[in-house]
Amino acid sequence: MSQGKRGKALENMIEHTNSVYRSKGLALVHKEPTPWNVNYNPKKRVNIAFPEKKGTVDFEGVSKGRSIAFDAKTTENKTSFPLKNIADHQINYLRDHQKQEGFSFIIVEFAKSQERFLLTFDQLHSWWVEMFRGGRKSIPYQYFKENCKQIRSRNGVAVDYLEHIS
Repeated sequence: MSQGKRGKALENMIEHTNSVYRSKGLALVHKEPTPWNVNYNPKKRVNIAFPEKKGTVDFEGVSKGRSIAFDAKTTENKTSFPLKNIADHQINYLRDHQKQEGFSFIIVEFAKSQERFLLTFDQLHSWWVEMFRGGRKSIPYQYFKENCKQIRSRNGVAVDYLEHIS
């Protein structure tokens, strides 16, 4: 399965989760669409489409009066999460969001084990900075097991991330 399809499956589960949260009055979180520029050529059947600009993150919203912003990432790697899966503009957006008192994080899914973890922005940022100082270019799976909250399915919620947001 391609990276895009794996990521889309996780996004779909989160979108379902967000629908449940909304119906229960727990949160209002929506998927941020990527703006596309489409060039139409009336003489040809082929149209060209490309992203208009870099997006922010996958999801934004509010829960219990607190703004939340996060991205969802999936990896096939069993032993670590590659930091190359995160773009500079995503780091910048999550940092700016957190500076405004929002809660910024990433949901990381290890596809083979079907495990999902909530990686806070502070945790992510420390690994990001170390990478640019010549450190690891990935976060070990063991770090997630020992330092991150595991996101489980419960109470009819596929990816219950809200239980870890204070």
